[in-house]
Amino acid sequence: MSKAFIVALQKRRAELKASLDALLETPTREARDLNDDERSRFEEFEKDIRAVDARVVELDEQARADEQAAETFRRYELPRAGEGVQSEPTTYRRDEKHSYFLDLIRSELNRGDGDGGVEAARDRLARHRAEVDADMVKRERARAQRADREMRGIDRRSVFEKRVNPNRTDGQGGYFVPPLWLVDEYIDLPRFGRTIANSVRNLTLPAGTDSVNIPKVATGTATGVQTADAGAVTSQDLTDTFVSAPVRTIAGQQDIALQLLDQSPVAFDEVVFADLIADYNQRLDTQAINGSGSAGQLKGMLNVSGINSVTYTDATPTLPELYLPLMQALSLVAKNRKMLATATFMTPSRWYWAASQLDSQNRPLILPEANAPFNPLALQTGGDVEGPVGRVGAQPILADGNIPANLGAGTNEERIIVARTSDIFLWEGAMRTRVLQEILSGTLQVRLQVWNYAAFMADRRPESISVISGTGLIAPTGF
Repeated sequence: MSKAFIVALQKRRAELKASLDALLETPTREARDLNDDERSRFEEFEKDIRAVDARVVELDEQARADEQAAETFRRYELPRAGEGVQSEPTTYRRDEKHSYFLDLIRSELNRGDGDGGVEAARDRLARHRAEVDADMVKRERARAQRADREMRGIDRRSVFEKRVNPNRTDGQGGYFVPPLWLVDEYIDLPRFGRTIANSVRNLTLPAGTDSVNIPKVATGTATGVQTADAGAVTSQDLTDTFVSAPVRTIAGQQDIALQLLDQSPVAFDEVVFADLIADYNQRLDTQAINGSGSAGQLKGMLNVSGINSVTYTDATPTLPELYLPLMQALSLVAKNRKMLATATFMTPSRWYWAASQLDSQNRPLILPEANAPFNPLALQTGGDVEGPVGRVGAQPILADGNIPANLGAGTNEERIIVARTSDIFLWEGAMRTRVLQEILSGTLQVRLQVWNYAAFMADRRPESISVISGTGLIAPTGF
């Protein structure tokens, strides 16, 4: 059915292309631009052709997915739709006592103590592989479609550098696929998260890409007043450049003893992976803020050239005095970007210091939004240690504990970042995990690893970022 439908679509595309060519014949012959009616019909034909192309790609991917799923069924003798595993719970899940990595170790090392022995462990692993194979076909197809859709939304003419790198191709690293819920749902531990990374525009990293390039207008065209009839018309050539975001790797690992896996009353591998993933989130956010852009790091917002800089110098800073540089930072984004900033970021310590400041009558200068008096300096809108905590003017204030507090000449200054977050792009891949037994087998240990690929583009529009620095932002004592 899919092949017949594809053939019909290809025939329809040929008809549309013929109509489009016929439309262009007259303007081409007369060496003129399209008129309004012709341009409208041209855009309609072009839109229909793109829709047909997208549908052909979708059907082609579906056909390949169906073939892969059929092969999976044949390989593992899975029940058909509506039978067996389709309605049963997955082998490894949060409420199940069996541990994927413990079963994997038992299978590889042929150690069969507990939970039915080696054969039972291998049976569970085989069933899990079949479950993942069936599910990942759909996930990968949806992921590829989402990446393609997001890229078209950025710039239809965007250019991506794509290179073949054996070290970055899925399946060539020998990693094993863990239970899906282990990656999708993990336990947050007491460490700062990824406030800024979540606030910018999040996109899906395309597969097979080592860098992402986006074209940019360097010098624009110009218009001017014609001084007299038949006088010279202002002309200025448009020039372009591009902004590049290299794909970087963030990875971590933990070696643990087999005795701990065997004897622990809890699935200790889950605890380790949850902690590694939590640290990955913090590391990604830190890189987005202050990465150097070299030695394998992302280029963070604080290290982008051409951003708006505001200096606040004060030996005894107060909240009313901080208000001026904060307004300057907001104004510079509006002035240079020609659009408003969307968020202000500061450390939780800076926010709680600001909320503690009192007026001459010992009344707090920042009050909850519901109880706010007329014309306050700022408002409290949230109660979390991270994320939205307040508002100044029309822009939200977000707390991010990963903003460094060791900058400046005295290595004791914080930074306040004001940005139009929709101008900043973050591409992320799918989190990967694996377990390695052989490398530490001589000491009865295993190595657990996580890694992911990311590209961050804060320098797409440097004028969208303002950074406040100076001695007025020395980390407040007691907060």
